[in-house]
Amino acid sequence: MKLLLFIAGVITAMAGCKDTSIKPSNIIGTWELRHYSGTIAGVSKDIPSNKGIYLQFNADSTFKHFTDFKQDNQGLFHVLKNGVTYGEHIYDGISFNDNQGLDYVVIKGDSLIIGNTFPDGVTSLYIRKDKYGNL
Repeated sequence: MKLLLFIAGVITAMAGCKDTSIKPSNIIGTWELRHYSGTIAGVSKDIPSNKGIYLQFNADSTFKHFTDFKQDNQGLFHVLKNGVTYGEHIYDGISFNDNQGLDYVVIKGDSLIIGNTFPDGVTSLYIRKDKYGNL
């Protein structure tokens, strides 16, 4: 009887938990880096189109990063709803390869901004290249 009550309690507790991890469909596709700013030196640099710096997000929560059109990183990503507070604003957070920290992520139309809240952090602006994940 105690075992039955324990199992019922565990099931009830699990049903009450909310998964705040989301899979926004609007992030799926290939994004081209067009600008980044930040670092301790205060860099602000525009990147011309077709320089081969891409982030590709897939529906199975995997990503690939390309530099000079060559893949140099890959793994898993997840987006956490309202996961980052930056100043007085709350943003969704994104994590790559279960990294301990979350970067903030903002998607508006065909623009993707990924940044972090460190004083010398980098903020990157990507423009949608292909919504189907092709380079």
